[in-house]
Amino acid sequence: MEAPGIFTLLAVVYGIFLVAIAWAFDGMAKQTSNRTMANRAGTFRYLAEHDAWQCPEDQWLWPSSFDPENRVMRYRGNPTVCNTCPVKDSCTVSHHGREVTRQLDPWPHSDAGRFHRGIAFAVAAMGYLLPLCSLITNHSLSEVLIILATVLVISALGVYPLSRHLWRTPSNAPKIVVPELDNREAELAAQIDRYGSKYGKSKFASDRKKSGMEKETH
Repeated sequence: MEAPGIFTLLAVVYGIFLVAIAWAFDGMAKQTSNRTMANRAGTFRYLAEHDAWQCPEDQWLWPSSFDPENRVMRYRGNPTVCNTCPVKDSCTVSHHGREVTRQLDPWPHSDAGRFHRGIAFAVAAMGYLLPLCSLITNHSLSEVLIILATVLVISALGVYPLSRHLWRTPSNAPKIVVPELDNREAELAAQIDRYGSKYGKSKFASDRKKSGMEKETH
């Protein structure tokens, strides 16, 4: 069997190299996205069991609205608490309470994730170009086998795993139940339950009852 030519070997290296570049780009984009989201939250800590954020002053931010177009949940602190907070000037300029957002869809299901993964997929797909072009002038059995093996490797390690989310998204995005935020009574009850899981319900139930009595008085 004739030994493969130098052009064929370089084409193989080129294809594998582009797959590595594609994954490196995808990884850097994911890391940048996670770092950006972390910077937005600052030192606030998200507690998944309560679906709430806790600020450095040990105050809580609860879900306030949902952006269905961007798949972003917004959380806001109590304005009364935030406006009297000693570190308000360094935290927020809003008089309606500090707001923190959370992207519901994990990487790469978010818009930014699909965009960057699409670029990574295109880079990996370019790995086919030179190996396949080399078949035009290189027809020995060894060269054909090497090129076909390279195409399979590029497909298995690069093109297929990078593209599977793109052609199925958003059908394979994790199903997330968004709380109903229009019903203020239901939201208040949910907050009492969440608070109660940490502090006990008696205090917040009494506060709710007191608030209702004050409304009746007025």
